[in-house]
Amino acid sequence: MASSDISDNLTNDPLAAPDSTVTGSTDPTSSDAVPPLAVAVDQADADYAPGETVGITATAVEDGGSLTFLVAHHSAGADGILGTADDVLTYDLTATGTPWVVTDGGAGDLDGVVNGTIQTSWYVNADAENQAFTLTATDTTTGASASVNFTDAPPPPPPLNPPTYDLTFANTVTINNAIFSSSDVVTGAGTGLLDPFVRISASGNNTSEQGYNTDFNAFVLDNTSKGGTQYVHSVNIADIPIQFVNGVGYYRFDLDINESNVATSQNLSLDSLQIWQASAGDLHDYAPGATPSQGTGAFPAADGASLIYNLDAGGDKFVGLNGELQPGSGNTTDMSLLVPVSAFDPSKPYIYLYSGFGYQAGAYQGPTETAQSTWTADSGFEEWNRQIGQVIDGHKFNDLNADHVWEAGEPALSGWTIYLDVNGNNQLDSGEPSTVTDANGYYHFTVTPGTYTIREVQQAGWSQDAPNNAEGEYTVTLAAGEESHNNDFGNFQLGSISGHKFEDADGSLATTGDQTAVSGWTITLYNDANHNNTADAGEQVAQTTTDGSGLYQFTGLLPGDYLIEEESQSGWTNVSPVQIDQDNLTSGQNLTDQDFVNFEKFSISGTKYEDLTGNGKTADDTAWSHDPVTIFIDDDNSGDLSAGDRTTTTDASGNWSIGGLTL
Repeated sequence: MASSDISDNLTNDPLAAPDSTVTGSTDPTSSDAVPPLAVAVDQADADYAPGETVGITATAVEDGGSLTFLVAHHSAGADGILGTADDVLTYDLTATGTPWVVTDGGAGDLDGVVNGTIQTSWYVNADAENQAFTLTATDTTTGASASVNFTDAPPPPPPLNPPTYDLTFANTVTINNAIFSSSDVVTGAGTGLLDPFVRISASGNNTSEQGYNTDFNAFVLDNTSKGGTQYVHSVNIADIPIQFVNGVGYYRFDLDINESNVATSQNLSLDSLQIWQASAGDLHDYAPGATPSQGTGAFPAADGASLIYNLDAGGDKFVGLNGELQPGSGNTTDMSLLVPVSAFDPSKPYIYLYSGFGYQAGAYQGPTETAQSTWTADSGFEEWNRQIGQVIDGHKFNDLNADHVWEAGEPALSGWTIYLDVNGNNQLDSGEPSTVTDANGYYHFTVTPGTYTIREVQQAGWSQDAPNNAEGEYTVTLAAGEESHNNDFGNFQLGSISGHKFEDADGSLATTGDQTAVSGWTITLYNDANHNNTADAGEQVAQTTTDGSGLYQFTGLLPGDYLIEEESQSGWTNVSPVQIDQDNLTSGQNLTDQDFVNFEKFSISGTKYEDLTGNGKTADDTAWSHDPVTIFIDDDNSGDLSAGDRTTTTDASGNWSIGGLTL
């Protein structure tokens, strides 16, 4: 029944007065003419909407006197028709049947003056909608009373304002390549599955609110706490879970809204949403712009932040959300947001998510809702979360000995790209999640349950040897709550060994400046696989000859144990060892100065002459033609031929020679 009908019927009720001011009885014991007690309400039509306050004024009160006020609910009697003679007064609605006393000029008198007039009020509650009431004021001393009727009509509905994208029911939409869903949500959110990184709440009801995450230790916009705390803090891109849809990787964010459970105010508009990336986690000077609801805000250029996603790109729009679709804080999130991995820059690790809510006027009733609801924000908070997903991690290292295992002393490698090979084509493609190893060689991905292939991007000059399989990849399958660690990638660089071949003039390494290069000398390299320091059959790797500068070199060598050996040539003596043992050529090592030094043996020769004239060596002397004569080198300086002295004898022409000599 409409409120005007109720008012009309009440005027026919013997208990009802014809207008909003009712004159009460006078004191029957008084012989003086006393103005009758009267009470009135502050609206001419005596019609109040839920949530409004009835202003009440009582006049002709004894100065300083007190009145008891009582509100009763008009209920239809046996005939079921309100406003007929069998109507009854009941006290079944909120605040009915609860008297209150106000003294003229006292604390409850709203005008605060002793003047024979009392002003008070009564709040109209939601359960009184479309009902009729009688207010009675009774003098606490004389018993005189007066009453007034009023009604409680429902407020007119707000203008209809349907959302651009409707998520007030279980639905999924795509906006600027990002996927918004009120059906793909996290259940059991209060069990440690979520890490909240920004909470936003403006004071009061029927308002708008905005905020973003940061580590900056101060309040920004409508954030509920300072940055760097439990509910407002930075978030690293590697900690955002990755979810795949039809083979495309997306970073996932989850939203939990907390709105009124009243049907007329359960909706909330998501008016603006921006995602930024930066190199630091404490940015704090985002400016929302003149129209925050249209995504006009930005970080200053000096911050070096990059805009990755903007809901309002291509035109103003808003997403309609329903706080009662998944009722209860901490039980289930209300919306998931998937943004393509390909939109992000792995070189800027920190993610900033700015959002604005409740800017829309009007109301909307979704397909599953029971009433039209406004879009504005209430006093509850809105919270963005990252799902604490499954972790895949590992390290990148320099495998110095190429044994496929990361061992103590082997350095970590930073700056290497590790990726999830979604399509299995052994290369990093656009849209495939990737990350870069840090100073400790560490990398990690946060993912949702599923099977993943992890690979590295190769770099020139390096060879991969871990994992030790033909594909050079790890394949892991994770169920909810599982993690996969130590997926380490090892690489090595090829090395080299080089040196020179020298002739030492005096056969002594202690003497300097007397060595000359020897070309054309054969040098052989062996891989000492069995580590016995012997050049065994089958271990030869390469062979070369020294060039004009005496240089030899072997390049493109795997880490390992090597032997370098020079050829032996007649007439030469080794001053340095004929074989050099190199027990551990490591990854990328260029071993130089592996030199071989030899001394070439010499000879002393001459001719034995017969001095026919006895005058010394002259032209008339003839070569010795008699019995051979022994020529010796007095090695022991005894002056005589001794055992051990090097000797020779003259030939038929008197010639002699002692060779193979060294100093």
